[in-house]
Amino acid sequence: MTPKGNVIILYLELYSKECFRYARSMAEQETIVIPPRRIQWLSDLIRLEIALWDRINIRLKQEHDLPLAVFEPLYFIGQSRDGSLRIGDLARALRITVGATSKLVDRIEAAGLIRRELDADDRRASRVALTDAGKRQLADASTTYEAEMATVLDATLSTDEQQRLHGLVTRLLAATNDGAPA
Repeated sequence: MTPKGNVIILYLELYSKECFRYARSMAEQETIVIPPRRIQWLSDLIRLEIALWDRINIRLKQEHDLPLAVFEPLYFIGQSRDGSLRIGDLARALRITVGATSKLVDRIEAAGLIRRELDADDRRASRVALTDAGKRQLADASTTYEAEMATVLDATLSTDEQQRLHGLVTRLLAATNDGAPA
């Protein structure tokens, strides 16, 4: 091979190595770089949820001696088609484990806000339903909950924006449930 040919081969080898290094560095950058918009968006959404939870929790405790962690199961039971839910269904609605739900139900039952009933469809299972005291507590606390949310939302978003936001959140929740209703 001529000296000129050796130079060309050497040049091509160096060029191909440099191209490979560049491609690898670009691939590494693409792997490492995650769109900050989505990270920030989720971070903001989580912080918003925490801020709203804290606000509502404080109001419910102050005015009804009812933590939001107890209001939520009462709400889902009260919203159910026949006014009662199986523990597993309540767990799915709350997005917590069946074991945690069972412990929570025990505490709420001890407070006299819910009662266990036999499941007419499956005698081995039980359902939880609101007691009269639970229905009253839910109704009173719901008014406070709605008022606190109105204080936050109405000052910031129009009715149309609130409806659109709710629609988007509902779609995202459904997507995280693999299509099951949220």
